Parts: sequence; structure tokens; C-alpha cells
Amino acid sequence: MKHNNILLLGGSGFIGKQLAFVLANRGCSVTIPCRYPHRNNALLVHPNIQIIQSNVFDPNSLDSLCKGQDAVINLIGILHQRKADDFRKVHVSFIKMLFTACNNNQIRRFLHLSALGADQATGTSDYLRSKGEGENLLHTFGRKNMQITSFQPSVVFGKNDQFINRFAAILKLCIGFFPLACPNSKLAPVYVGDLVERIANTIDNRESFSKRYAVCGPEIFTLKQIVELINDAIGASLRIVPLGNGLSKFQAVILQNLPGKLFTLDNYHSLQTPNVCPGNDLCNTSLRQYIQDIGVLFTNKKHYDRFRKQLPR
Repeated sequence: MKHNNILLLGGSGFIGKQLAFVLANRGCSVTIPCRYPHRNNALLVHPNIQIIQSNVFDPNSLDSLCKGQDAVINLIGILHQRKADDFRKVHVSFIKMLFTACNNNQIRRFLHLSALGADQATGTSDYLRSKGEGENLLHTFGRKNMQITSFQPSVVFGKNDQFINRFAAILKLCIGFFPLACPNSKLAPVYVGDLVERIANTIDNRESFSKRYAVCGPEIFTLKQIVELINDAIGASLRIVPLGNGLSKFQAVILQNLPGKLFTLDNYHSLQTPNVCPGNDLCNTSLRQYIQDIGVLFTNKKHYDRFRKQLPR
């Protein structure tokens, strides 16, 4: 069966925007609900993308959104809590509500974005445990009458990400040195373009039904190695000072109580789980090359002009 009408939840976010264009370019009709449509006018340049003002956490609104859809893709998730139950509200309770809405409207195809290391029983943080619980609910409830596929990506990078850009912004504000928590945490960052291609490729693929896919890039880094790459690319010339477990926890406790929540104790606990894939089916885009290219483009105009001239017209 060809799934032409797709409800994309979280479509106005970093990953969602990329996925929306990939799906729309393939001829799918993509509906994206969000609270503030005027902030996402860039999506409307594509005739196959429709933005609807809606609160997806309202059951009636969610049920209405599901009418006439062939498939649902859920990208909604949070990395930080404002209230103690926010992880469960977004990663578990919302999944139950969404599953009910899909059943009410006879939607039989559901794709879900989880997280690498998500595990209801053994996750090292509230984030990972709640992500794992929501994913398990889908695969358990969907066995009889819904085809579920979930994706567990490592940290995702790309234009407008909250990974490289956040570290780059912080490094630019530092003078002399940068104290880094959890420096030895292992990550296999995946490029957003590779991730969304994998999601889009599975929609009509029957072999992907009931599968859970870990998605990683081709390289494994420690967090310290990644920050050093960013530091070099932006020309910050800072000394990256690795913190031990005790100071890493202390930093998390301090920062989670400041505006913006740059780093929380739950983030610290998440980083205790290696964020790498167990298999060899890896994406191709190199984080090292991507960061080095950013440095060339934005720190040296001569190199940028040469790069621009080499682009195919």
C-alpha cells in the first residue's frame, strides 16, 4: 500500500522540517500541525505541505488531525523537563493518546522517533526510560492492527541543530578555557539528511514493519573530541578542560537551575550510556568533515568564494 497522506507530528522542528521536504518531494501530501504556523512560513513554499494551527496535546484536536491520513510520523520529544512529569506527559501519555486517535481513524501505519539507549527498564536517565516506555507501548499495542516502525538515532547534527550550534555559541563566550562535563562519553553522531532519508524510505517498506532501527553515523567520538573539533573550526583556541564525574555532576546541578537549562543532571545520566550503534549498518556522512567544512565556510572568505565557484550550477 502506498501511504500518500501523512500526518507529521513535530514537523516544525529541526528534524521535522527536513523530513517534510523529503516526503513532499516524493509526492506525499504532508500535514504539519503546530501552535504558531506563522513561524514556519518557509515550509509553505512546497505545494505538498500544509500547516494547520492546532494543539496536538488536545485529544479532540488530535482525533480531527488524524482523519483522512494514511500514516502518522511522530517526532515529538523533549530533552529537558520544566515540571517533574514532563517526560512522561510527552513520551508516554501522548503516545497513548496518539495511538487511540490512530485507531479511531483506522490509521494502520505509524513511524516513531525514539532515542539511542532508550530502555524502559535499564535506561540510565528519566529521558531514556520514558522514551523506552513510549516505544514499547507502540510496539506492544500495535501488534494486532497497526504496523509500527521506530528509529533510535544517536545525537543528530546538521544545519540549525541544537548540538554543534549550541556548543559553538558557548565556546564563543568563553575566555581561555572551557570546562567540559562527561568528556569521555561516546557518541556516533548522525547527519539529519541521512536520518530523514531512512525514515522516508521505510514508510512503504513492508520489511520494516515491527522493526526498531538504531541509526548512527560512521564515526565514534568522545564528547571531548567533538568539542575540540568545533573549537578548532570556529577558531576559538580554547583549552578544553575535562571534568571528572564529581565535577560533572556539580556542573549539571548548577546549570539546570539557570535559564536555558544548558545541561541538567538528567543529561548527565543520559551521557553515562554509550550513544553508539551495535551493528554495522551505519549512515555515511562524516561529522568530522561536516565540522571542518563549517570552519572553512565561515572563517575564511577566500575559501568560501572558491568553494562557491566549485558548486555545480
